[in-house]
Amino acid sequence: MEPLTPIPTPASQRWREFRIQALPVLTFIAIIACIAVLWQRYVFPSNVVAQVELQTASVITTLPGILEELHAVRFQHVKKGDVIAVVNVTDTNVLAASLRAVEADLAVMRQRIEVGELRTGQTYERERLAFLEQRVQLAVDRVNAKLAEAEFLMEAELFTNTLSSSNQFNAARYKWQAMETNVVEMEKFLLLKEQTLPKLQSDTANAFAAIDNAIRAQKEVLSATTNLILRAPMDGIVSAVSNHVGEAIMAGTPIVIISATVPEQIIAYMRPPLTRVPKPGETLEIRRRTFQRQTATGTIRNVGMQLEPISLALLAPTTAQVELGLPFSVNLPPNLGLVPGEVVDIIYEPKN
Repeated sequence: MEPLTPIPTPASQRWREFRIQALPVLTFIAIIACIAVLWQRYVFPSNVVAQVELQTASVITTLPGILEELHAVRFQHVKKGDVIAVVNVTDTNVLAASLRAVEADLAVMRQRIEVGELRTGQTYERERLAFLEQRVQLAVDRVNAKLAEAEFLMEAELFTNTLSSSNQFNAARYKWQAMETNVVEMEKFLLLKEQTLPKLQSDTANAFAAIDNAIRAQKEVLSATTNLILRAPMDGIVSAVSNHVGEAIMAGTPIVIISATVPEQIIAYMRPPLTRVPKPGETLEIRRRTFQRQTATGTIRNVGMQLEPISLALLAPTTAQVELGLPFSVNLPPNLGLVPGEVVDIIYEPKN
């Protein structure tokens, strides 16, 4: 008997058998390969999360007032020391009341100076009259000294001719010498007093001028304190403006927030359980979350001493509770081009 010709199998039947037998195996293998590639390139260990540190500075007024000027808009680049805002921190009525209080205090001081000047003038006039009386008395003493001299000369002549006793002669001599001494000492005293007497006069012109200058200076100080000038504390970009010109500003309110344009480090958190605490100087791998695999090697700079709340930007959206982690800082690789606030992956494989 001749062999029968095999019945040809349709292509559709072969494809059906392939789908049933081989395709599930190949699909499973492809999925495993994709998972391996994704794990190797994009998946990072869940116990370490990190973010490029975002440095911000707030421009805050320490006194309440009215925002008169605002020299910043969002996304504007500013430099340290640039004028950001001008706040009027003093009410006009308060300023006027302060000026009136200062003028009243200085007016009281002026009255006290005038009273002191009156007392000084009275003292000067009293001393001047006493000086004149003493000069008159000096003139009288000079005359008396001449009379005493004449009496002494007469007694000396009588004593020479034995017409007077020695007691009378000595008495006349001592009287004349006493009068002469009194005249000489009084002349010295009046000379010194004449030199000192002008110093007793009161000169309040300088004092009144000083008071007027103090009033003007105080007015300038109070006027200067009405406007508080706020300047940028660092170089950066304006990331937020929370107020507008004309608004009332409370003390401690951030008017403008400035963010640094150049980051300095990465802040990472290691979640518990802490199998091994990172140490400064250890190296790790930093991966940027892009479709192209961009990695760089970083070095741990500093490590915290306690668990701290992890930044919300690093947690999953479904996380409902606060998570704690051990913070540590990592130096910033220059070749990755990271921007402040960017989330990165950290591959930390400590060496035993």
